[in-house]
Amino acid sequence: MKTTEDKENFILARAEGKSFSAIQKELGIAKGTCSSWEVELKEQIRILRAERLNELYLLYGMAREARIERLGTTLNNINNALEQVDLKNIPPEKLLDYKLKYTEALKEEYIDLEGQASLSADFTATDILNVLARLFEQVKNGDVTVQQASKEISILNSISKAYENVEIKNKLQMLETILGSRK
Repeated sequence: MKTTEDKENFILARAEGKSFSAIQKELGIAKGTCSSWEVELKEQIRILRAERLNELYLLYGMAREARIERLGTTLNNINNALEQVDLKNIPPEKLLDYKLKYTEALKEEYIDLEGQASLSADFTATDILNVLARLFEQVKNGDVTVQQASKEISILNSISKAYENVEIKNKLQMLETILGSRK
């Protein structure tokens, strides 16, 4: 008999990326049960997988905040070292090179929270254009790197395509309604 504990173990195993075959052997359940539980417990598996991924991000310093903190600390150390160096005796090229690299890396992590245009839940095509225009201005002003802009444009393109699909679907439904009422 399958228990709640079996389902919890199934969720954990799927969140860890184990195959149905491995889970079948480990829990002693049929592949058909694995398939039906996959559908039934999909959201719980997704949530646990996301939580585990976030734990790894934090553990290995991959979260944006951790990267910014680490880059900022290193940049401060470089600045302190530059202040203490007698530039007459030591060629400063290497320290200056590091300073420029870390400054650029830190700038790439910067997000202008106040200057960012955002989309509300009920956005329009005009709102998407406004966000793109704001992003263009940020790139021109040097507030956003080209890499950051590329990532945001990719996301905005996906949003735009999804918006377009919804709009087309709505128009088709209106046409079907109009044609259906004429019969």
